[in-house]
Amino acid sequence: MFEQTCSKHHHFDSACSRFAASHSLAEVARAAGIGEQVLRNKLNPAQPHQLTARELVAIYHATEGDETLFDGLLLECGLTAVAIPKADRAPSLPHQAIDLNAKIASIGQRALELTDRGRITRSERNTLVSVATSAMGSLAILIHDIEARFQAVPTLACASDILMQTMTM
Repeated sequence: MFEQTCSKHHHFDSACSRFAASHSLAEVARAAGIGEQVLRNKLNPAQPHQLTARELVAIYHATEGDETLFDGLLLECGLTAVAIPKADRAPSLPHQAIDLNAKIASIGQRALELTDRGRITRSERNTLVSVATSAMGSLAILIHDIEARFQAVPTLACASDILMQTMTM
């Protein structure tokens, strides 16, 4: 009848491979309540076993928030998720915008360097994706802060921004 000879989920397969290489699967399996060999099989695209949604969530929590598997899964659908970073925020919206601009500029610079060179290693690709994901998180924070500031009390928020900017000059 039908025999699948190659995987049609390259992003997820790559995510499974990266995840397996960066974690002790014995520890993750134990913390997630999954058998170690079962987890190894489910992360191996050559095996017929597949992770369930509940197992993905358990693995996410067992690894204290490693998004690799979710990112690969969503990329298969042409989607991406942005984790809202828990890091300290910049003191003001202009500072957040400048920080975001610097992150995006570094992505562009790195992309130009890699384009000139003509090839990219898996490690370089992973680093570039990590920086881009961080920039998306910063953008999500900026959007959240803008929404929060200008929807609640728009006039007061604008006045305080103007006052803070004139004080720094």
